[in-house]
Amino acid sequence: MEPEYVRHGIFLVHSGKGSFFSPAAVGVRFRYDPGCMTPCDERARRTAAYFERFLERATEHQWDQPDTILIIDNRRVLHARASAAEEPEREIQRIAYRLKSEA
Repeated sequence: MEPEYVRHGIFLVHSGKGSFFSPAAVGVRFRYDPGCMTPCDERARRTAAYFERFLERATEHQWDQPDTILIIDNRRVLHARASAAEEPEREIQRIAYRLKSEA
């Protein structure tokens, strides 16, 4: 369980559509991106430090093995992003899979 301050610290979130205020945790979802979130109070600064500690333990995955698959939540990763009009080098590839239902 995360510390209580994660649900109550307020960040200014800068998005492609404008800016808004939000805590890092809403319901069961967590949002933390130091590139677009500015802590507005002490609880938010503690929340940023909390998530930064997780980054210290993170490992980078090497995509050097064939047949490696990454599954992402399309709604949160692509549709929630700002426009790519000013990032011509940005590339999005879409692959769809249809799974057979179990009989």
